[in-house]
Amino acid sequence: MFSEETHRLKWIIFIVSAIGGFLAMMDSNTVNVALYEIAQNFNIDISHAQWAVTAYILILSTFLALFGKLNDLISRKNLYALGYLIFAIGAFLNTISFNLISLILARIIQATGASILLSNNYAIISSIFKGNERAKALGFSTALMALAGMSGPMFGGFLMHYVTWRAIFIPSIIIGLVGAYFSKKYIPEIVHKSEFKFDYLGMVLQLIAILSMLLVISKGHDWGYTSQRIIILSIIFVIFSILFYFQEKRIPYPVINFELFKSKVFTYGNFALLIAYFSLFTNALLFPFYTQEVLKVSPLMTAVLILPFSFMFMLLALLNGKLTKKLHSSILMTTGTILIIIGYIFFTTITDKLTYWNIIIAQALIGAGSGCYQPSVNALIVSVAPMGKMGIASGILAMFRNVGMLLGITISVSIFDFVKNNALKNGFDLTCAFIKGYHAAIYWAIAFGVICAILSYMSHKAYKHEKK
Repeated sequence: MFSEETHRLKWIIFIVSAIGGFLAMMDSNTVNVALYEIAQNFNIDISHAQWAVTAYILILSTFLALFGKLNDLISRKNLYALGYLIFAIGAFLNTISFNLISLILARIIQATGASILLSNNYAIISSIFKGNERAKALGFSTALMALAGMSGPMFGGFLMHYVTWRAIFIPSIIIGLVGAYFSKKYIPEIVHKSEFKFDYLGMVLQLIAILSMLLVISKGHDWGYTSQRIIILSIIFVIFSILFYFQEKRIPYPVINFELFKSKVFTYGNFALLIAYFSLFTNALLFPFYTQEVLKVSPLMTAVLILPFSFMFMLLALLNGKLTKKLHSSILMTTGTILIIIGYIFFTTITDKLTYWNIIIAQALIGAGSGCYQPSVNALIVSVAPMGKMGIASGILAMFRNVGMLLGITISVSIFDFVKNNALKNGFDLTCAFIKGYHAAIYWAIAFGVICAILSYMSHKAYKHEKK
């Protein structure tokens, strides 16, 4: 009886922990579909609206390492409950935001809670399950993450279609409050007493460097690349990047251990991951604007048109383990990148007319490519890390992935905005100008995809060489 009760309790803790990660991932995917209506509501353009997503990913990425470290030093019960509560507060503030600034501030609060949830859910699950049960539980949690990406746009599109964009945050408030209660009730009081050492200075230097880089990319064409503000921001980026590098080389507990980059596989793999997210997040942000601005379809139909990507991504991600028994991870990476490139080639043919099969095939190809690529590159990068440094390697991987997301959003929107505005100045109507800007961003996504394929192939060659 005791055994059955213990088994049941473990799976209750799993549900509480896994839903935290699911919630954090679903929210970021849901908001992409809502950006068009948010932009209309606040009377802003896409280049400003994208900061609602960019701010979320930036803060989420910055604090992952800190909260991951705190996970081992303070009560997991209290920390996870706090993550749920902060997330719920941020979600509530999103529903009452009255302009872009208030929305971004609410998103920053929400991202802080999401960072606590994402950096600790696997650790909690790993601490309560052992052996085969642990692998099973972690597999379920990974599948839930994939489901979050699949269900987020659909769920958001449904709520927006029947209510309003503000309604997409209401489930996060309810689940966040319930999650905080059950975290306090069921998650065990696990604390590892040890000296807390964290590179706060490195974290701040990294944040300033990334933020200044994003501002240069996103505002360069508006302010002028030779303007005083852009020059100052560029200098800040260079200085703080150098300071960050030397800080990480100097300190014994760095945010990023640059020694790991001595492995060519590790280096090529991480940069391939970064470039891949350049490519993937081009369409993640622009596609909902295209469907709602040009095709004039509802948010719900937009979500339906994203569904082939989500479905194929989840399917290939779940099959990835079986595929790696026959093909090496680096080969799957290259295959995945090629599928993404072909999918984007299909997107270069779209016009202001709704062609379902064109969009469905393109989304399915990009989703399948992403499902092949992402688990494979994760496995490759971690596999070449020395024993005892896999946690650090995973942290670097997460940083490259999230910086890739940020750059993908910022660069694609900047290219889109620049080409669209030039087309409007040259007398094209808004629809034609939009299509030109969208196609230009897609062409850059293809170029990034080609670079990613080259880096993936180089990582394969390096892996064979390092394993000799």
